[in-house]
Amino acid sequence: MITIAAQLQELLVILLVVVLSLIGAVGFGAVALLLRAILPGVADLADASLARLDTRRLLLSGILPLVGAALLGSAAEGAGNEVFAGAVAILVFLPLALALVVGAMGAIPHLGGQVLRSGVEASPLARASAGGLVTGLAMVSWLLPPLGVLVTVLLAGWWVGIGLGGVAGRSPKTPAEA
Repeated sequence: MITIAAQLQELLVILLVVVLSLIGAVGFGAVALLLRAILPGVADLADASLARLDTRRLLLSGILPLVGAALLGSAAEGAGNEVFAGAVAILVFLPLALALVVGAMGAIPHLGGQVLRSGVEASPLARASAGGLVTGLAMVSWLLPPLGVLVTVLLAGWWVGIGLGGVAGRSPKTPAEA
């Protein structure tokens, strides 16, 4: 039989996990803001990608490379060749991870701006924190694993699509600009 003290302890652990998760989610938005401050040119590419491309194209251009990378990673693992697996990691997974980070730099403040949409212009920290919080709350969907997988694939695909769209849409500098 479970005692009231044990039930209270379980409830406190759950509350602690929720509070720490919310703090972590807001911190995730702050990290995106920090990266935007350190790499403003990269952040501008992500913002331009968000402005230029519609959501369906961003999702499609992000999910397809993720699925391809997962299949290639599975094949590399099945082959048992460490050199091939290392090459896949460096040539496929590393660029996708960088595209994911670039996409998150643009998507998190954008998402926060959509959430905070009001007559008053929100600060960059407020937008990034709200975007991180929404992203963190979306990960609660992992309580139902099939839904968690779907949300994660869509979110990662959106971010990778933004990152790839920013890099692919970059126009080279003209000699006058160089």
